[in-house]
Amino acid sequence: MTELLKKLFKLALSVEDQRVLDALNSSDVASKRVVGRGTLTVNVSDITSSAKFKKYSQQASEIVASQNN
Repeated sequence: MTELLKKLFKLALSVEDQRVLDALNSSDVASKRVVGRGTLTVNVSDITSSAKFKKYSQQASEIVASQNN
């Protein structure tokens, strides 16, 4: 019964809503939790320890350093 409800719910989603749902489902963040309409919480350490965050942080540091020269 639950699977049927999930399938019916997915059919009612807009393309944008489906894109957001797919992104949330494919996320590597284990601590994500929806706590209200449009409110998502995550554990900060999950984000800051991720490879993607470290990569973007390094890129940001390089941009800032290049602006200071």
